[in-house]
Amino acid sequence: MMLGLAALLVFASLALVGYAISGWAKGREESKQTLDRRLAVMTGAAVADAPTDSSQSSVLKDRRLSGIAFLNTVLRRMSRLNPLVRMIRQAGLKKRVGEILLYVPLLGVGGYVGVVSFGFPEAAGLGAGVVAGGLPLMIVRRMQRKRNSLFSEQLPDALDLIRAALQAGHSLSSALYVVADEFPDPIAPEFREVAEEMRLGLPMRDALYNLTERVDDSNLPILIIGILVTQEIGGNLAEVLNNISHTIRERFKLLRETKVMTAQGKMSGNLLSALPFCVAIGVFLMNPTYFSPMLHTTTGLYMLCYAVVSIVFGHVVISRITNIRV
Repeated sequence: MMLGLAALLVFASLALVGYAISGWAKGREESKQTLDRRLAVMTGAAVADAPTDSSQSSVLKDRRLSGIAFLNTVLRRMSRLNPLVRMIRQAGLKKRVGEILLYVPLLGVGGYVGVVSFGFPEAAGLGAGVVAGGLPLMIVRRMQRKRNSLFSEQLPDALDLIRAALQAGHSLSSALYVVADEFPDPIAPEFREVAEEMRLGLPMRDALYNLTERVDDSNLPILIIGILVTQEIGGNLAEVLNNISHTIRERFKLLRETKVMTAQGKMSGNLLSALPFCVAIGVFLMNPTYFSPMLHTTTGLYMLCYAVVSIVFGHVVISRITNIRV
């Protein structure tokens, strides 16, 4: 069994190296084609000497799920991957779904082989493999939450700048460009994309709804409804944005007060969840044979699994109790 796992790990590693080399070569080729096009424009080269139309930069968005055509076709037929596609997009990553999913089996097999090779039982190896395989998804999820949170913090100031631009006589699309030039990531590229879509002819309603696909913020529906209602039936959009900005700031104030009041409960839950593992590691370091009956018997493994599941369940319950949404 170990020989088969080792062969699988070697195959996965070679596949990853081959994928990386092909991506590097493709990137160099695209860079060379881009340089050739720019030199042709600057030197006034003949059309026949310039790259063909097939090598021209596409004005369409790249929605491929993988750089490999066959894998892209397979992934597109799997509708259950849509939440993952949206999560990667909201995390601000330039990677495709196929690249993220490639790390899952590699890290999973690596975690299993690494733990089993140190003499631990296969059950511990399976647990380590599951945790290691889930690391890419957990990292992407954390990046998504961080980016959405940063967008929410920047939104009130961005609305104030849009309001000032509107009062100065700018249109809404021009005001969005002002925000894109003055603010950092993530709100600048998102608002710039909205303005670009409107400039290219996409209806304002669709451009704003596309923003909700790229950013998960509970304040966006309020903002979008306010803008659309004002555009359709008339009204003072600057005043509407001022009221929305004030409402968002009040929500943030209440949210921070709630976090302060629930901080002790969250800390207690984290300590209670980490304490059994810390004690187990300490006992194992002092007496490695202490856990032998639990690790090498069927009853002991069942007890260990029950303990881990109970700890995880308790941590989830405490987290949900202390996670008050405002």
